[in-house]
Amino acid sequence: MNERSQILLLRAVAPVAALLLSLAAGALFLLSAGYNPWQVYATLLTFSLGRSDSVGSILFYATPLLFAGLAVAVAMKAGILNIGVEGQYLIGAFCAAWVGFSLHGLPAWLHLSLAVAAAMAGSLLWILLPAYLKLYRGVHEVISTILLNYVAFSLLHWLVAEVFLDRNQQIPAGLGSPLIRTPLFEATVAAPKLHGLLRLLGLDVPDFIALNLFLPLGVLLAVGCWFIFRHTPLGYEIAATGQGPLAARNVGVAVDRVRLKAFWLSGAMAGLVGLSHLFGYYDSFDLDFPRNFGFTGIAVALLANNHPLGVIPSALLFGLLQRGGEGIQTFLAVPMELVVVLQGIMILCVALTMYWLDRLLTRRERRLGS
Repeated sequence: MNERSQILLLRAVAPVAALLLSLAAGALFLLSAGYNPWQVYATLLTFSLGRSDSVGSILFYATPLLFAGLAVAVAMKAGILNIGVEGQYLIGAFCAAWVGFSLHGLPAWLHLSLAVAAAMAGSLLWILLPAYLKLYRGVHEVISTILLNYVAFSLLHWLVAEVFLDRNQQIPAGLGSPLIRTPLFEATVAAPKLHGLLRLLGLDVPDFIALNLFLPLGVLLAVGCWFIFRHTPLGYEIAATGQGPLAARNVGVAVDRVRLKAFWLSGAMAGLVGLSHLFGYYDSFDLDFPRNFGFTGIAVALLANNHPLGVIPSALLFGLLQRGGEGIQTFLAVPMELVVVLQGIMILCVALTMYWLDRLLTRRERRLGS
């Protein structure tokens, strides 16, 4: 086997190696906390895969990670580290929420379509500043996107708690104080559920699991990204720019223009991250709207080696970890704090391992090319 074949093989097995190392790191943590790793992992798997409601929950948890992983992967393909998916998807979700509670009397298909368009437009606007700073001022995108995450958090707090706060909430006496949330969405913006289709396929998912249209949309988007990278000039230019911008420029690729397009694609997909929860489970946008999908999306993309189709099983794996964490908390009385730490250790281990292996193999490829 020549060296190039060895590199291809190592890239193929890198996700498996990262997963095994994360399991080992998690086992060491569990041992140090006084728990049996085999028992914990066995409970995690049996609870996650042995119940129809768990399978539905895994698919529901994986849906936003599909979009987040794709948003990160597309940017990384072009050599861009978009750490700002977290803030971008929250801004996009709020823009979609505004459409959800502000527009009335629209057909359901039009209302939901406008909300999706608003989410993508909002996240696109949020990524324009990092793109400008990167391409025209030389500011590293990691710095600008991280800082804009915190700007997004503060801006959303002001918008929800002050500008668009629903001050007309009807709270029964003795049942607490009003929620810090926007007005309720119109019913026409709710995402269509998948339960009927799943029952036809033999999967009986309980009605309280909010599986909806955004799951197949995420899968179709992953396939579309794969097609772009595999069969279009834009995909070739993005890959060439990410692997060697100087070489790409020398063969006529407009590197800055390609990077700008990658920023746009990444930002647009980031806007879709929160919509499965927003329009499938929630009826308003509040300050407790789920976070951290963007940060977890980095690990999803790294485990998938930035391959669009690889993002699908990677997102499912992280959905399984989320659901399995609920199982070990319930049946083994593992405190939720330890469950979160375990998940964090495994995610961090996956991300660091994939990053280190990618750098190592990239160096070998460059030496081979020279």
